[in-house]
Amino acid sequence: MAVDKELYEFHFGSLKGWENFDEKLDRPIENCCVMAMDFCSYSAFVRETSNISLAHRMLSTFCDGARDILIESGALVDRVQGDGLLAVWGVHDEVDAANVLNVAARIHKLAKETAQIWQDSIDRVIETQGARIGLSYGPVTLLSLPSAYPGFSLLSEIVNLAARLEARADPRTVFMTNRFENLLPFALQKDCTSLSDEDGQRGLKLKNVGRVQAFRWAPKDHLETRKDS
Repeated sequence: MAVDKELYEFHFGSLKGWENFDEKLDRPIENCCVMAMDFCSYSAFVRETSNISLAHRMLSTFCDGARDILIESGALVDRVQGDGLLAVWGVHDEVDAANVLNVAARIHKLAKETAQIWQDSIDRVIETQGARIGLSYGPVTLLSLPSAYPGFSLLSEIVNLAARLEARADPRTVFMTNRFENLLPFALQKDCTSLSDEDGQRGLKLKNVGRVQAFRWAPKDHLETRKDS
């Protein structure tokens, strides 16, 4: 086996599919969804926190909690990097786009709660709070790397797309590609808003990518908060 059993279980949350995992390596896996996310204003929170153990505890609360949510949903958690995570659905099972948005909503709730606890421990008000999430859809390749941790690496243009959308996303929102939005049931599509840059052209111009058709979505509680403000 190219991937150690314990490492596989860490990234998938179970051993489901482990015996056949080698067959999925080094070849495109069609119809996958990639999620990139990060915790807003992490550096600002850290600068205002004199107790470094508090910063570690808050980061662990978010990253460990988000990982649990992702694993529970059937995602492969590719890596935890700094204050963010990268995950993919579709390696073993068909992507359920509505479920992915439900996962995003739960992660936004976790980020909001974590930020509120952290805010109560410092003086300066950190105005940008929550999480940013980018979603993309398409083929991915799990590149076999037996000599490196964890034995494989996620290789795909849609990884870059998700990361670029996450970087552009507003706090407490999801920015998604057109292909992912097309997977959503109509009731959820109605809650998505087409995005464009200030030049008025359709889509977002993403660094090192080009112009991409993209949509914005936010959990209901965030939409209600914006209306009340």
